[in-house]
Amino acid sequence: MSHKYHSAGERVGRFVRGALVMVVVLAAMAGNAAHKIYRDHQDTQQRHYSMVRDMARLVDDHVRHTIHSATVALDQTAAMVAEAGGPAQVRDLRHWARLRDYAAHVEGVETVWIFDADGQAVLDSASFPNRAAAISRRTAFQELRNGTGLYICSGLTDRVGPLPLVFSVSRPLHDDEGRFVGVAAAAIRVDHLTNFYDLLDFDLDPLIGVYRPDGEILARHPATGTAVGRSVADSPLFRTKLREAPEGQYLTPSVLDGTVRIVAYRTVQDYGLVVLTGIGLDEAMAEWRARSVDTVVAAVLGLLAVLAALAWGLRFLDRERKAQVALAEARSAVERTSAERDESARLAAALDHARDMAETARQAAEAANRAKGEFLAGLSHELRTPLNAVIGFADLIAREAEGPVGTPVYLQYAGNVRDSGQHVLELINEILDHARAEAGALRIEEGPTDLEAAADFALRMLTPRAERAGVRLSAAVAPAVRRLRADDRRLRQILLNLVANAVKYTPAGGSVAVCAVLEDGQPVIRVTDTGLGIPAEDVDRVMEPFVRIENAAGRRVEGVGLGLPLTKRLVELHGGRLELRSSLGIGTTVTVRLPPDRLPPAAPPAPSLAISPGVSAAPPLAPPLGPPVGGAWSRASAAVPPLSILLADDDPTVRGMVMELLGGWGHRVTGVANANEALVVLAGSGRLDLLISDVVMPPGMDGTELARQAVRMRPGLPVLLASGFAAHAVADASAFGPDVTMIAKPFSAEELLAQLSRIAALRGATADPLPARPAVPPAVPPDTASPRLLIAEDLAINRELLAALFRDSGYRIDLVGDGAAAVEAVREADYDLVLMDVHMPVMDGLEACRAIRAMPPPRNAVPVLALTAGSSDQERRRCREAGMDGYIGKPYDRDTLMRQVARSLSAGMDRAASA
Repeated sequence: MSHKYHSAGERVGRFVRGALVMVVVLAAMAGNAAHKIYRDHQDTQQRHYSMVRDMARLVDDHVRHTIHSATVALDQTAAMVAEAGGPAQVRDLRHWARLRDYAAHVEGVETVWIFDADGQAVLDSASFPNRAAAISRRTAFQELRNGTGLYICSGLTDRVGPLPLVFSVSRPLHDDEGRFVGVAAAAIRVDHLTNFYDLLDFDLDPLIGVYRPDGEILARHPATGTAVGRSVADSPLFRTKLREAPEGQYLTPSVLDGTVRIVAYRTVQDYGLVVLTGIGLDEAMAEWRARSVDTVVAAVLGLLAVLAALAWGLRFLDRERKAQVALAEARSAVERTSAERDESARLAAALDHARDMAETARQAAEAANRAKGEFLAGLSHELRTPLNAVIGFADLIAREAEGPVGTPVYLQYAGNVRDSGQHVLELINEILDHARAEAGALRIEEGPTDLEAAADFALRMLTPRAERAGVRLSAAVAPAVRRLRADDRRLRQILLNLVANAVKYTPAGGSVAVCAVLEDGQPVIRVTDTGLGIPAEDVDRVMEPFVRIENAAGRRVEGVGLGLPLTKRLVELHGGRLELRSSLGIGTTVTVRLPPDRLPPAAPPAPSLAISPGVSAAPPLAPPLGPPVGGAWSRASAAVPPLSILLADDDPTVRGMVMELLGGWGHRVTGVANANEALVVLAGSGRLDLLISDVVMPPGMDGTELARQAVRMRPGLPVLLASGFAAHAVADASAFGPDVTMIAKPFSAEELLAQLSRIAALRGATADPLPARPAVPPAVPPDTASPRLLIAEDLAINRELLAALFRDSGYRIDLVGDGAAAVEAVREADYDLVLMDVHMPVMDGLEACRAIRAMPPPRNAVPVLALTAGSSDQERRRCREAGMDGYIGKPYDRDTLMRQVARSLSAGMDRAASA
């Protein structure tokens, strides 16, 4: 009887212990799920607060930049009116052309207007003669009559038809005595302030609003049409928030649509406008709610599983307990000793395995840290290098270092700023695309695609770069693979990345070829170059993000190591694969194999290859810094009498290069960017001996129509139509008369000289002699006592920038393009200071400095300053170890540069005196 009670007590005790264990486990699981949901809610809300704050900052920058560009255009317009003597004196084609040019530099502008003192329209940039308009009854006009500053007017909501909503930025016009004579106003599209963010590819539909200081809406997305012109002065933003701080974040319902949003606001500096960005709370937290449901479901299922496992385990333990006790008592001492020995051996092996795993993890973490540091250092260098040109040339323009704004050299500086800014944009786009790919957010939009057009586009875009590098480009696309089903934009990006990468690593005199054929029913694209090649052990590594293979010939190549990995991801999104084959010193072939289903269902077989038009890049006609001097071209051009030439080309790089070439041959050249500007010159009375026009000049009138107008306006004027397409298929010169001739692009110097000789012979009987070109005075007086500096920089744009920065400094400057040339220059001549770029081909700056320090005295004592975009302590330590005396970081600040140069020269002279 007592044994029965004892057994029942044991069962009750086991049940109570099991129940307590289940309660604890269930409570822990439920608490963990609740904590996870709460933390996820906080993180999601904080992430969206950060997102709207960053959006507000971007909107603030965009609005301020737009208003600033309008202010600059209005100031230029006011200067033009004052120069002409009043609004009534600008009603002519010449002033209209200038007004249109001012308007072209304002982002989002529809029209720039000039009104007289009575509020009647005098001139507008959109049409000539101007459209009828009056603003005398508008409140803004009365404000402008009595004021002197900038006035941002309300949005014009009374426009009819398809005309977009606009708001205006205006300023009063005054004569020399301060009397009010009129108004200059720029009408800016409202959607320009909001549609800018469609490019950022937000997954959410954000609120973007721009408000006047009195609460009136200038622009709003969504509901732009119904919101513009309404007032939200009674909203919390204007009643309390702006009074507390000029910027901030909060959660609030909209006074317009009632939607509760997470919003951020900022006050636009200098203009008083207010920007507001927001994300709907329901939309922002939708993903969190979905994740919370998944978490709850998973927690419930886990709880049920734990309950079932615990119940089964208790029953199993109850059945097996007696058997286990009996087995344990039956074991012998020998068996226990053997088991203990085996357990010790197992623990020792497990400990060794854990040590190996810990060492592997440590090595992986160190490698990851090194890769992170190398990537950040490389990214810093790649961004600082083009920013050096952007800031340097912009500073030269801002200081009017070459004379007043309008001097022709500023056009070249502006082109350099644009090219460097485009380089920065390409780097940012590469990083953003890689981030989207890593997050699985990179998508393709399939549709019919013309592979031949994509190849032609890629080579035409990269022809200027290839010309500067002296690399020949060619393409061949088989008709059988010309039509594909793919994402046209991404396919062009694939070709651009592959060809650009090939051009980067191909030395001057080499070639890059694109070939597309049908192999075993698959479309195959190959990009082959005769470049540096890749070592066999590094072929697989170049497909990894942020990896760049460094060697003596490749140090100067730009990029952050994302081109090939991103291209590989784009190819895989199309269902294809990317293969890389390379031989060191011979070249590289990248093969893209697309699946057969990328071909149209009824694609006919291809009997032959079609050559992509106009993609053979000849070596550059002239060096980047000026026209060729001496040699066969100069001797041949000397026999051609000087001509007055009008050059029309929408590509500023090509236009500037050809203008420098023709100017170097003694001709007077007027360059214009489009057909409209060319017509203004043709309508004038100035002498013209020749018109050279590009055939393709989008948008608007192309070169063929311009040729017809030129023949009509100036009978007998010779015209050269330049075409980069094979066989000049875009135009038939015979259709325009005997005065029109076709010429291929890129230009052949011999062909261009032959055409100029022919035209000069035809025009010789009636041509008036051109005025002699004035001699250009030297930038630095030939004072042999002034310090002599040597600058070693491999990038032509940076050499040009440094030459401009030192132009009025009084120093004598010599420029070389690599470290080996710098060493040779120091060996042959006496220099007071050497400015040495660290990263250069052939011989880098560190090796060049070591070679200089190894020379016999006194040449080994010349001061050397490092020029580099690297900003790490390791970079500076390497410069000091190589023997350099100082460090100048990029981008350059002219005042800092001059101070460091003066300090180094002074220190060098002190050392020489003490010796």
